[in-house]
Amino acid sequence: MPASIGSRHFVRWLGIGVLGSAIVSAALVVLGDGPEVVRALAGYDVTVLLEMLALAAVGFVVRAVRWGALMRVAGHPMPLRDSLYLQIAGQAMTVTPGRVGEIMKPWLAREISGMRMTSGVTLVFAERVADLIAVCVLALGGVAALGGRTWVLLAGTVVVAAGTAIAGSGWFHGLALRVVRRRGPDSTLETSAQTIADTLARSLHWRVLAWSVPASLVAWGLEGIGFTLCIEEFGFDGLGVLAGVSIYAVATIAGAFSFLPGGIGLTEASMVGILVAVGMPVTGASGATLVTRVATLWWGVALGWGALGSRLALLKRFPGAEAGSAV
Repeated sequence: MPASIGSRHFVRWLGIGVLGSAIVSAALVVLGDGPEVVRALAGYDVTVLLEMLALAAVGFVVRAVRWGALMRVAGHPMPLRDSLYLQIAGQAMTVTPGRVGEIMKPWLAREISGMRMTSGVTLVFAERVADLIAVCVLALGGVAALGGRTWVLLAGTVVVAAGTAIAGSGWFHGLALRVVRRRGPDSTLETSAQTIADTLARSLHWRVLAWSVPASLVAWGLEGIGFTLCIEEFGFDGLGVLAGVSIYAVATIAGAFSFLPGGIGLTEASMVGILVAVGMPVTGASGATLVTRVATLWWGVALGWGALGSRLALLKRFPGAEAGSAV
């Protein structure tokens, strides 16, 4: 891992994410008529919140199983216990800009299993590709149910699928390797390029995507169901699960393409905007958005830091930790 990206950078990015989330949360409260939002939150059924946390946690486990399977595909099998640790610990950095902090997961995988960082980072990319395809599919179903135009999402899904096919093809990898070789004799660069090409070929193969994408559908779908339960608890039950999952998926896509820490700002704005557009009062939409982000994004971050703290000896080897960083 480059010396310039150490633990102090991650802590700084986490602080930026927390500050940004606090500002956005305050804006949502003000937007929804502060006292009314506070009253709505105070009357929120804790049981529903626990159900949302449980649904999200099951999604985290599904992603962990998928991560372990991807590592097996890459030639680095590991016990389920370690797969769970790597996935959950990696969530501690989901509020970094563009989720760049997720390189912690490949770093941890290298320390635990000896897998090269280039392979680990490539597997994270393969995860994101599967996630993007799944979220587009989830969004399509609900947009259709709401009577909206689906051609934009459908076109985007086709583009993503086509790009995935190209990225996983032997032709593309051969072309990329030829370009690298033309840059001159650099065995390190060529070895890294070959590792990336091999890992992409394995992790984006259609047989792997056949179970990797459904895993994403389940994980994101569970969070979408939790979101639906949340808006129903705020008294808006005119959507149904399919439309609720779709709204959550569309807001997730918007946040992902913003490359802001954890999608903070645009995800919340998209969620509130769509809910209000389909008829939900702004007070309830603001409250539901706040609760959903706590039960998904910040729940994952909290579990991630708990997982990191469970193996302090390993964490102390993280670049920059020895310099007195807060990690």
